[in-house]
Amino acid sequence: MSMSLPFDVPRRATTYAIAGVMASALVLSGCSSASSDSELHASTKTVDDYFGSVEVPAEPVRVVAADPISLALMLSLDVQPVAASFNPLALPAHLDERTDDIVNIAGEAGGFVPNVEAILAQEPDLVIVVAGYDDEGDEAWNKETYDKIAASGVPTYGYAYNDGVSIDDVSNGVAAVGEVLGKQNEAADSMQSLTDRMAELKQRVSDAGLADKPVSAVRLSERGEYSIRVGTGESVAFRGLGMAQPPGQQDPSLFRIDITDETLSLLASADTLFVYTDEGADAEQDTITTAPLWSTLPAVQQNRVHWVSASVWNSSDPIGLGKIMDDIETMFIEPAEQS
Repeated sequence: MSMSLPFDVPRRATTYAIAGVMASALVLSGCSSASSDSELHASTKTVDDYFGSVEVPAEPVRVVAADPISLALMLSLDVQPVAASFNPLALPAHLDERTDDIVNIAGEAGGFVPNVEAILAQEPDLVIVVAGYDDEGDEAWNKETYDKIAASGVPTYGYAYNDGVSIDDVSNGVAAVGEVLGKQNEAADSMQSLTDRMAELKQRVSDAGLADKPVSAVRLSERGEYSIRVGTGESVAFRGLGMAQPPGQQDPSLFRIDITDETLSLLASADTLFVYTDEGADAEQDTITTAPLWSTLPAVQQNRVHWVSASVWNSSDPIGLGKIMDDIETMFIEPAEQS
């Protein structure tokens, strides 16, 4: 794909020709001189991003993650950005605990709308940002943010990410971020470890006779807002491990199915429930468990309701998926193996 930017500047990479920016970038990347074109090109590489080819540092040092997805994928590769755009109240704990030294450059609208001035204040040599879903082209949902950052003169790398509704989405995101960071081997190893573990647990699910026992994941939010999760990290894990989901809950494009304490019968076809409560919504656990329909659910009657951490289960990054699989192994697989 290609596109032209609605700005009176060359598209991204040629901004290294600006002396001040070039000097700053080369100092940050450990180069001793910016005196020749040959040295400049030796320190950069060309990669394909969402909108075409872009020249980026061969070994970026001061990298900004312009959204929480890019932050999560970078951390999964053990790369810490100098700054990132994220909502600390919505960040999973396994990511939040690693952000103490990361400057938050989120704008007023939240983690997916970074403050461009705050980005530039970090003097980055590379900005990584989710551009859109696959094949959206110039209609990519995050194109406006991408364009603003690219127009600032900082090398900007955009990539596709489809909300992490499948293990392929996660793998493609890790690979894209790994490529621009020069961490291709680490990206491949990371996903290989994740998929290997999925395959091992999938076999154990089958051997334990659990593959035909439908499971549902339920999120409880404030003000009685409840939903069955069908297109998020937990369902990625369910599908990857060969765990059945009830009829009507198998299409990840639905993302979620809203329910209330009066429509809990939608959970009656689940043999096992994994339930988590958002931070600040603890009272909803009492509300749902005292609803008349709750006690009629087979999973409740058979003591197969597992209360899990919202911080873990409401994530779809590689680290989060690993932790979701930890819970599934200890709460779902191991008890069946021991019975």
